[in-house]
Amino acid sequence: MEVKILRALGKNLNRLRMASGLTQEKLAEKADISLRYVQQLEAGQRNPSIPTLVRLHRALSCKYDDLFKGL
Repeated sequence: MEVKILRALGKNLNRLRMASGLTQEKLAEKADISLRYVQQLEAGQRNPSIPTLVRLHRALSCKYDDLFKGL
């Protein structure tokens, strides 16, 4: 169950990042996280903390609903 959630979150992050015209590097910079961490999140390999989700939300200028769509 958790793996499906992480994969869905990763797909949402990727979709939102692409729609924002950001590279993984630029998103990492804007969210103050490492490039490798962004890559792992998008691959569904990491479980982000709430503060990280807030930073990603702000960096992507998206609604929380969009970030958690389908979870």
